Amino acid sequence: MLSALSYFSCTTTFFNIARLYKKMESGDRVVRRMITILWLCAGLLASVAFPLQAGSAQAAKSELPIMESDAAVFQVNPHKISAKLNKSTITLDSESLKASPLLRKNGNLYLPIKWLELAHVGKIMKSTKTNSYWVDFSPGHPTTFSNLHFRANSSKLYIEGNGKLTVLEDAQKILPPFMKNNTLYIPVSMLPKMNINYKWSRGTLQLTWNEMSAKVLHPVYTTEAGRITFSSLVQKGYGDVYLMHSMGFGGMTAVSVLKGPETIDKSIKMGNREFSRVEFTVDLRPGPNPLQVHSNDNPSADIVVHRIVKDPSLIPIRYVYDEYKKDIVFNKPTQGFVRVQAGEAIEISGSVITEYIQSQVLGFQLTKFQHGDYQTSGEKTVVQMNENKEFNGSVTINEPGNYLINILSPDVFVGGMTSPYGSMKWAEIAVEVLPKDK
Repeated sequence: MLSALSYFSCTTTFFNIARLYKKMESGDRVVRRMITILWLCAGLLASVAFPLQAGSAQAAKSELPIMESDAAVFQVNPHKISAKLNKSTITLDSESLKASPLLRKNGNLYLPIKWLELAHVGKIMKSTKTNSYWVDFSPGHPTTFSNLHFRANSSKLYIEGNGKLTVLEDAQKILPPFMKNNTLYIPVSMLPKMNINYKWSRGTLQLTWNEMSAKVLHPVYTTEAGRITFSSLVQKGYGDVYLMHSMGFGGMTAVSVLKGPETIDKSIKMGNREFSRVEFTVDLRPGPNPLQVHSNDNPSADIVVHRIVKDPSLIPIRYVYDEYKKDIVFNKPTQGFVRVQAGEAIEISGSVITEYIQSQVLGFQLTKFQHGDYQTSGEKTVVQMNENKEFNGSVTINEPGNYLINILSPDVFVGGMTSPYGSMKWAEIAVEVLPKDK
């Protein structure tokens, strides 16, 4: 659960960020658009005060070594089930629960698939159409077999597509599940495929697994600074985390800075657990900045930083890569942030200065900040260039809110076997739309 919002102050860092990108040569021209590049990010701490709006972390502070700069904490929580044969109770961690019993059939151990739901490993789903069961695993219990289907009395495993089951041919056959008392029993030997370990000793079955949890301590920040630094507490065994930010055009990408996340506290011990503190620094666009402290295999933490800009004329146009400044120049606007009233037209004009284009058309695609990220709003505005590759168009926004005008290139070389040419995002202009007469 997220805690209530409160205000506090913390420090931020200013340092020069160098952009890493991969190049491929094509004649005298650098082909810069072949691959998506992921970067890790880091910050070197310097004291610059800024106001923040944040969620209170008092409850977590009483249990963990939380600092005021921590935006999230990532933990590894071990769990265990103990059960005896033919008994109608199980012990989950230290709690006794009523449950269908562990059974033995043909010398093999079987457990009710419903145990996994009692343990909050996942939700048990049933499809009457395909006569199958599967586990919809919780985000904190990642497994490559999250969409694996079982059928009673079948030694095969299945995957579902378009409402039909297909046999997973590469999978080894399993001991066939069976139904008893309207409950599906699956073989204990199947559990390691679900990232659950088991041990049978002296008439007791023990299941052990780890739950991965990501708790957001400060989901919302507010600052006037152009850059923010914050940290996260990561328990040993959780896996690597790194910072992602919104592309402003759907989806996230890794933040492009010179080096990876900076571990500022390498060994913080709490009983038998060990944590490290990882620090991130990221540049901010005007308005909302959706960020994510991301883990490839485990839950991630979503954060939004609102940057307040008092003087829009001081904000430059934001290019996806600095090198795109060589591809396009703007006459209007000359700034990267505009504040307008609803219904007021925003004129956009300039010139394309690169020769390596395959069409004479630019695009302006509007995205609106809603539901935690920038999402497409309305149709793309298509703008024709003249013989001098000059363009002139406009965008009108009728609803108040925070928007980005994404400047989409003419068709350029983007790589790929079937579609080597296409449009890509070159730059963006942030827009704050106010109600009329404000």
